[in-house]
Amino acid sequence: MDDVTYARLQNQLQRKLGLDLTAYKPQQMRRRIGTFIQREAGGDVGAFLARLQNDHALLAATRDMLTINVTDFFRDGPQWDILARDVLPAVSRGKRGLSIWSAGCSRGQEALSLAIALDHAGVLLSSRILATDFDREVLAKAKAGGPYSQEEMRGVPAADRAKYFQETRAGMTAARRLLGQIRFAEVNLLRDPFEKNFDLIACRNVMIYFENHVKSELISRFRQALAPDGLLFIGSTEALLGDDLAGFQRVGGNFYRRVSEARREVA
Repeated sequence: MDDVTYARLQNQLQRKLGLDLTAYKPQQMRRRIGTFIQREAGGDVGAFLARLQNDHALLAATRDMLTINVTDFFRDGPQWDILARDVLPAVSRGKRGLSIWSAGCSRGQEALSLAIALDHAGVLLSSRILATDFDREVLAKAKAGGPYSQEEMRGVPAADRAKYFQETRAGMTAARRLLGQIRFAEVNLLRDPFEKNFDLIACRNVMIYFENHVKSELISRFRQALAPDGLLFIGSTEALLGDDLAGFQRVGGNFYRRVSEARREVA
């Protein structure tokens, strides 16, 4: 796909979907879109764009294709061990409950993992979890609490499966005791305003798809959305480096605490 064609696609998709593709790493996104257009329109970009004007099913499928939906329950297990052992006891000290945001929650596995961790820590019922995504289809599954296949459930210990999920013909569905503590909402991380005063923001394996300047802006906005001493929880292949680390201090694993610049210099 040449630059002119890709620019044309960018403009049309931003107009129709409100999604700024210039924020994403171009090589990955070109491959993703090219494969999709080959399947839907035999590789004919003009025909694809023409259909996109009035074909609502294609528009919805395109939107879903462009949003990244890869997640698991308790993904990167050692990080969740750190959360349970060190992070939750520290961040909940002196507080009745916690305010947590799963940013880019996909099908809900991360938000449910957080809810289970909070329940293990004894603070679920006094806490609130916000779970957001840009993809309406996966958000609908997250709101419903599944169903999740046995493959999708592989990261959940047997005891937690029995305690927090019900088995149905379609798969495993999360219990109301978890879903009742989670508020789901459609949020575009690159455009929409953020709520404030979170004790923990989990945005894991989302920023790896963004251009560096977009990632830096998003990290800055996350910092502003955190409460003083709040924590940012990122993916195991991600790290805050250079200017992105300003206003944060790594506290173990992939957890970064919001700090003032003065405190960071002293540390």
